[in-house]
Amino acid sequence: MTYATEDIIRTLKDAREAKGLSQRALSARTGVAQSHISKIESGGTDIRLSSLIELARVLDLELKLVPRKVVPAVETVVRSTVPPPPQADTAKAVREFERTLEAAKAARALFPDQAVLKQVQDSLQSLKNLQSADSGFSNLIAEARKTYEPLQKQFAQIREAAETVKALPPETLRSLTQAADSLRQLRNQIAHGVPAAALPRPAYRLDEDGDDDHG
Repeated sequence: MTYATEDIIRTLKDAREAKGLSQRALSARTGVAQSHISKIESGGTDIRLSSLIELARVLDLELKLVPRKVVPAVETVVRSTVPPPPQADTAKAVREFERTLEAAKAARALFPDQAVLKQVQDSLQSLKNLQSADSGFSNLIAEARKTYEPLQKQFAQIREAAETVKALPPETLRSLTQAADSLRQLRNQIAHGVPAAALPRPAYRLDEDGDDDHG
C-alpha cells in the first residue's frame, strides 16, 4: 500500500469517526457495502473511484487534483481547519463503560437470583460485543454516557445493601428494569448505525442519596 493510499484511508476513517457514524450508518447513506467500507479502512482492497467519490460526498470531503508543488500548502491548510478526533474523551468513555459492566457483574454476584441484574449485565455485554465489530463504537459509546454511567452509582448502592438486606427494594428493581430497556435500545441503535445525536437518554431515575464515588 502506498503512502498516498494510506493517507486517503486515514482521512476517510477520521472523517467518519468525527461525524459519529458507524460503518453501517455510512453504508446506509452512501450505498457502499459495509463490508467494502471495512476492507477499505483496513487497507484490504483498492478503493474504486466511484466509491471514493460517494464516501467523500457524505463525509463532507472534496476530491481535487492539485499541482504537486502546492501540496505542502494544501496540507497546512487542512491541518489548521480539521480538529483531531477526540481520542482521549472516547477512550475514557470506553473505560467507564467497561467499569459499568464490571460493576454489573459484581452486583449480580451479590444477588444472583435477581433476573433484572442478569438483564442489565446481558445488555451491557451485548453492547460490549459490538466493540470489535463496529469501529465507530468508541464515538457512539461516548455520546451515550448518560445512559450507562448512572448505573455505577446504582451498583454501589446495591453493594452497600447486600450487607444488610436479602432482597432489593421494589424501586431499585423498577429502575434497573428501565435501565435494561434503555441499554437494549442503545444496543439496537448502535447496531443499526443510528447517528450519535439520536442515541437514547436514560428513562430511569436513580436514588440521589450517597456520593458519586465510583468505588
